[in-house]
Amino acid sequence: DYELVRKTKDKLLKSAYASFEAKADYKVFLKRAHWLDEYVEFITLKKQNNMKSWLDWTDLKADKEAMDYERFIQYVFDKQWHKIKDYANRKGIQVVGDLPIYLGHDSAEVYFHPELFHLNKDGSPHLVAGVPPDYFSDEGQLWGNPLYDWIENANQKYDLWIKRLGWNQSMFDVIRLDHFRAFDTYWVVDAKEETAINGEWRLGPAHSFFNKMYKAIPNLNIVVEDFGDLRPEVLELRDDFDLMGMKIVQFAIQDHEIKENKKAASNLLAYTGTHDNAPIRAVVDEMSLKRQRQLMKLLPKFSNELWETIAYYCLSLNTDWAILPIQDILGLGEETQWNTPGTVGSPNWEWKLRDLSQVREKMPVFKKMVHRSNRNR
Repeated sequence: DYELVRKTKDKLLKSAYASFEAKADYKVFLKRAHWLDEYVEFITLKKQNNMKSWLDWTDLKADKEAMDYERFIQYVFDKQWHKIKDYANRKGIQVVGDLPIYLGHDSAEVYFHPELFHLNKDGSPHLVAGVPPDYFSDEGQLWGNPLYDWIENANQKYDLWIKRLGWNQSMFDVIRLDHFRAFDTYWVVDAKEETAINGEWRLGPAHSFFNKMYKAIPNLNIVVEDFGDLRPEVLELRDDFDLMGMKIVQFAIQDHEIKENKKAASNLLAYTGTHDNAPIRAVVDEMSLKRQRQLMKLLPKFSNELWETIAYYCLSLNTDWAILPIQDILGLGEETQWNTPGTVGSPNWEWKLRDLSQVREKMPVFKKMVHRSNRNR
C-alpha cells in the first residue's frame, strides 16, 4: 500500500526534519548528488500542483523550505541505503541494482532536459518506447516512455547517461542494464498509437555510447539483459565490451531446450526467472503431467518436486552466476509474481515477504542445492 507508506513515513520524516542539524556528511551529500537540485525542484513543484504531470502545472515557483525538506529526505535515504549496502558487503554479498534504459516522461530529467528526448513542442511525447509482439504479448508492449534523441545526446557527449550510470555505480556493486538490445536497435512507436504493433526499428548509439561510458566511469561494472529475439549485432556489442549476458531457465523449459550444460559458459548469468516471469511453481502447475514427467527425466535429479529440481538445475548450470528469486527458493505460486509485463498498477510490485519464517524453513534444502551444485566456492 504505497500511499499508506508515504503518509506514514512522511509524518515521521517531518518530525525528524524539525530537529535536524546539518553536519559535514550532509554537506558532502549535497555536493556529491549532482541530480539533487533538479530533482527537489521537480518533486516540490509536482506536489504543489497536486501531483499532476508537468504538462499541466500552473504553479511554477517552488517553495524553498519544501525543497530543503526534499533534500533532507534524499539524504536520509542515501545514508540508510549505504549503511545496509556496507553491511551486505562486509558479509561478502554484492548488491546488483536494476537500471531501466528508459526514463518516465513525468521526471526531472525530461522536464529539465527536453532537448534530449523526442518530444512535441508542447512537451508531450512524440515518439515512445516499447517492443513489438513477443513472448509476453500479441500486441507487443507499449511502454510509453519518451525515446532518447541519440544525436543530441551524442552532441552533449552523453553527459546525462554518464551521470546516471556513474551515480548508480556508486549505489550498487553491479548494475543490471535493462533492455540492452535497444542500444543496438530500438523499437520506435508514434505516441498516438494505442499498441506497439505499428512501429519500426532504428539504430541505437551502440559502440560510441559504451566507449564514452567506460572512459568516463573507470569502475563501471554492468551485466546486461540480452534475451529476446536479437540480431547478431546485439551479441557482438555485448561481447565487444565483455559484458555478462543472461539465460532464463523458464524460457528454456517452455521452448524445450533443457539439456545438462557440460561446458563452461563464460560471461553468463542464469535465472530461474526474472521479475517479469511467473514463479517456477506456477509454471509447473500449468504444465501437463506428461511434460512434468519429461522434465523430471531430463533434469539432474534433486527431489521429487519438479519446481525444486528446476531451481537446482539453474544452480547446476556452468554459468558465472545463478540467481533465484525468493519465490523460487520457497516454492511460492502465481499470486507472488512481482510484475506482469504490459500491465500497470495493482498488483504489480506489491508482493513482499511478511517475515523470514519460510526462508529459515527452506534454508537446509537451499544449502543442499548450493553445495551439490558447487556454488559454495
